[in-house]
Amino acid sequence: MIKYLATCCALIALILASQTARAESFEQRLEKGDVIVYTEPVKGADQPAVVVKALINAPPEKIWPIVSNCDDYEKTMVRVPYAERLAYKDLGNGRAEGVCRVKIDMPFPYSDITGDTKFVHKIGNGKWLRTWTLLKGEYKYNRGMWYLHYYKGDKKRTMVVYRALAIPKAWIPNWVRKMAQKKSLPDMIRKIRKLVGA
Repeated sequence: MIKYLATCCALIALILASQTARAESFEQRLEKGDVIVYTEPVKGADQPAVVVKALINAPPEKIWPIVSNCDDYEKTMVRVPYAERLAYKDLGNGRAEGVCRVKIDMPFPYSDITGDTKFVHKIGNGKWLRTWTLLKGEYKYNRGMWYLHYYKGDKKRTMVVYRALAIPKAWIPNWVRKMAQKKSLPDMIRKIRKLVGA
């Protein structure tokens, strides 16, 4: 009887713990350091975009050089064995554009994939935005963004949003893609946090 009661109590505790975890707000998860990863549909695409949101305890001015300079992606990003900025033009007023070539390390047994993308930078009013679109490469589709802004007006903390839809020309099962995203995207945020000392 005592064993039965102990088992029941343990099960109730597990249920309450899981309900509490589910009840945590988005904001609470961010503030305790969670990296939130989810997908959202994209009109006209047969696959969803992946979205990453995280709070980094560092100002956007420290994070922006990491996410905006593809010349350094081999050192600053995960699963990037080669990257190069092919063109850059400062348009003034916090705007710039250019071209990046980035190779992504794919999980075994798939070959690495490379793409050239056009990027656009916009900085102003406490917001930093980098968008990119595919020019050519081993993708059917490659479009995304980095978006940084002060978290609740605090200039020492940054809300980071990464959104991307990248569909390689080579067929890759959904489970492989999801498994790679589940690991690499939180790793990417953790690496940025480490680089800025957060």
